[in-house]
Amino acid sequence: MYYGVSYYLEHKEKEDLAKDLKMLIASGINTVRMGEFAWCRMEPREGDYQFDWLKEVVEILGKAGIRTIICTPTACPPAWLTYQYPEILYMDNRGETRPFGGRRFYCYNSPIYRKYSEKIATALTNVFGKNPYVMGFQIDNEPAQEASGRCHCSFCQKKFTKWLEKKYHSIDNYNKRSGTIFWGQEYDSFEQIKLPVNTIEVNAEQTLPAYFENPTLRLEFERFSSESQIEYQNIQAEALRGNTNYPVTTNGTGLETNSIDYYQSTKNLDCYGFDYYPSLRDAQVDSFPYAFARGVKEDVPFWVMEFMSGGGHRFGGSGRMQPNPEALKQAVLQSFAHGAEMMLHFQYRTFPFGAEQLNYAIVDMDGVARRRYYEMQETAALLKRLEVLERAKFDNQIAICLDYDVHWVLRIKPVNDSDFHYLNYARRIYQILLENGYNVDVISYQADFSKYKMIVLPTAIIADEALQNKTKAFVSGGGTLLATFLSFVKNKDNVGYTESLPAGVRDVFGVEVQEVEPIFDVNHNQIEVVLEGESLQSRDGLWCDIIAGKAHAIGKYLTDYKEGEMIVSENHYGDGFAYYLGTDLEAEVFGKVLGHLAKRVNISKNPFHMPKKVEIVRRVLEDTEYYFVFNFMAVATTIETMVPMRDYLEDCDCGMKMSLERNGFRVLTKQI
Repeated sequence: MYYGVSYYLEHKEKEDLAKDLKMLIASGINTVRMGEFAWCRMEPREGDYQFDWLKEVVEILGKAGIRTIICTPTACPPAWLTYQYPEILYMDNRGETRPFGGRRFYCYNSPIYRKYSEKIATALTNVFGKNPYVMGFQIDNEPAQEASGRCHCSFCQKKFTKWLEKKYHSIDNYNKRSGTIFWGQEYDSFEQIKLPVNTIEVNAEQTLPAYFENPTLRLEFERFSSESQIEYQNIQAEALRGNTNYPVTTNGTGLETNSIDYYQSTKNLDCYGFDYYPSLRDAQVDSFPYAFARGVKEDVPFWVMEFMSGGGHRFGGSGRMQPNPEALKQAVLQSFAHGAEMMLHFQYRTFPFGAEQLNYAIVDMDGVARRRYYEMQETAALLKRLEVLERAKFDNQIAICLDYDVHWVLRIKPVNDSDFHYLNYARRIYQILLENGYNVDVISYQADFSKYKMIVLPTAIIADEALQNKTKAFVSGGGTLLATFLSFVKNKDNVGYTESLPAGVRDVFGVEVQEVEPIFDVNHNQIEVVLEGESLQSRDGLWCDIIAGKAHAIGKYLTDYKEGEMIVSENHYGDGFAYYLGTDLEAEVFGKVLGHLAKRVNISKNPFHMPKKVEIVRRVLEDTEYYFVFNFMAVATTIETMVPMRDYLEDCDCGMKMSLERNGFRVLTKQI
């Protein structure tokens, strides 16, 4: 595994640099990442490229066994470029132009900025593209983060007009498909269509909170913005590849920023890279982002380009608590267990200046080695002992499907906001499956469903004919499918189907939606779910799709006017089964429903009795199953298994009952 830190040598005076390099080499890490904010040093004047300062450190580290990820510095254009070409500046949805300073204040559609970005990327690859101490390149830094993903400048307006015209061909076609007749919004030409004023950008400010814009227009702008940023990224990717065979990627923001479709953006990258900052203090590290990462670029290990390191001040000012002792080591091993090929801490040493001064790091401002440094050193040594397990495969038989159109649509026109959030709901289903002993993949709608025995479609509100047909093929071929409330409601234009729901797949599920409403605190009702003769009761939640049809009702309402109405259905279709869940369920009952579905297609649980805040990750190497076991609690716990186990790291048998220290972990195999 590539393990190390982000390092900012451009900040360092000679004495500090020498001290840092000595400690980096002694730490046992094998990777550093450098350069993403240093354009002003790489090209202090137009065309005057200065890379010797960077090359010298790459050589020093490389000779000591530490290879470098070289970053293109395009997140922060230098002052000379910004003031010479002010038209490259980003304009937000309020019409405010970002000034020089900060980061990502550029327009990703600007032809001028694209030209200069290509030139600096080309210069970097010409110098470092074949350097034996370099192991890859990172493009930019966290594209679209901090409300920089949907530029509204005049150039973006013109480009969006052409984009719409190319897609719809005629304004009459656009008017018809988007329903602009509502509120009399029909256009006479594409030039009349202005960029949406509202935005779903994280941390952006709304100009007109109650400005109800056309949902089709808003979704198209999301798609356009995503495609534009992918274009910009790919210009740099192609420039870098002009003189290197090393891997090229970027560092996305995982599931935190929503304006780039990573399933599409990684097609021209060598792997999916992202940044992740979970709490490591008395908290379970959510592995949903890792499951998502495995599915972004299938069968290619992912890279974590920035990861939590320590406590102190944070960018937003509220601060971060220090990790528990051993939590850094545990978190790195967890990422490894879930398929990470790289894990780099942000950052090596705390900044004394700038917007991120006093920030969390492995080493404090004084550069003295303390607990976090020594734990990183221990982690680097541990990873070397696990090298053989990098080849272990995942053979999960359950997948949860995610889709960016669905995500965008449910932010543009929210459902039961703020109680319901699409990604959080998918994460909840993932966590319930995990807690019930099942490992799960997270995949796109375009992935191969046939690899799995069981598929979960959370709130598939946007569903085109391709997904409808894919659903039919999967179930008729013997698969088990669970779709939740608000599925198969709209077409790809973000316009509702005028046929009964779930549109195009009523035969698959054997039901028709009768009535819908959000569930608030004032209108909860009780549900009975019957599984193999066992009666379970749960309160409904989030949303209600009352359903009716030929399907078998395994869940019905018990109270209010809904008494007797079907809310959970089971339908035999072809060689498989389709389930429709018309509401959310309490975790215990939801877990039993999911377990019932898994049992139907002979999916086995991990052989553990699952205590709370313990995670099991299963990998397979040459027919041997390896179980990575993590205790996220701040106290020791006891693990009980269904078969005798052997500890891989300790090379000893441990039976069917074993202890796990606070923030402890084990790697187990079945005892022979």
